[in-house]
Amino acid sequence: MIKAIILAAGSSKRLRPITDDRPKCLVELNGETILDYQLRCLEKCQIKEVLIVAGYKKEMIKKHIEKSKYDQMVKIIYNDIFDKTDNTYSLSLALKKINEDKDSVIILDGDIIFDIKLLEKIIVTKYENALVADKNRKIEAEDNKVLVEKGYAKCISKKIKGTAIYNSIIKLKGNLLSEFKKECKKIETQTEWYTHSLTRVLQTFPKEIKVIFTQGLLACEIDTKEDLFETKKIHAKLTKYEINS
Repeated sequence: MIKAIILAAGSSKRLRPITDDRPKCLVELNGETILDYQLRCLEKCQIKEVLIVAGYKKEMIKKHIEKSKYDQMVKIIYNDIFDKTDNTYSLSLALKKINEDKDSVIILDGDIIFDIKLLEKIIVTKYENALVADKNRKIEAEDNKVLVEKGYAKCISKKIKGTAIYNSIIKLKGNLLSEFKKECKKIETQTEWYTHSLTRVLQTFPKEIKVIFTQGLLACEIDTKEDLFETKKIHAKLTKYEINS
């Protein structure tokens, strides 16, 4: 069974004052929240169970889901120390609900918008482990980068030079998922991003995570007000495309 995890616990300080009164995942894009867009795409791709890790203003997410059409497919997990940890801890909490012997899992950051075709690609690919990356966009220092060798991810970090930008969409399964789960557990309360844990696991499992390139399909992350402005335009394009297709 394929399950999904949405990491939405952070306080999103760079997007203030917009996030003063709401978590970033509940920021609206042309009348639809980021979270609802993601859940709509997951539902269309036949994902039946979604784990949302909430922290900052978690009750708002809880109430939003309870009033939405996605109530039955969503389970909320609470990170009560979101202000002292990074997303490895949030992910570790969610991975406890994943049976690595039976499940594969798609992990999404709660602040991304993407063409649903990218989600479909990562679901139907023959590779058990895969991530989405963009090799056409100019790489900036703050980007989470992927070092790609012969089509596989060797390393994922902001600190490396990298050959593509990680789009924060990844599918994991089997032995690699099991080892990744253990690695996250080891350092779960430290302030570390999950990509660091994943990179350490890749030292034991080289050529395990296939890189699926965006190939012109739209995907973006929202960190700043400038990002939000651009994302609203992208959301409008994606929504228009869905209506017309």
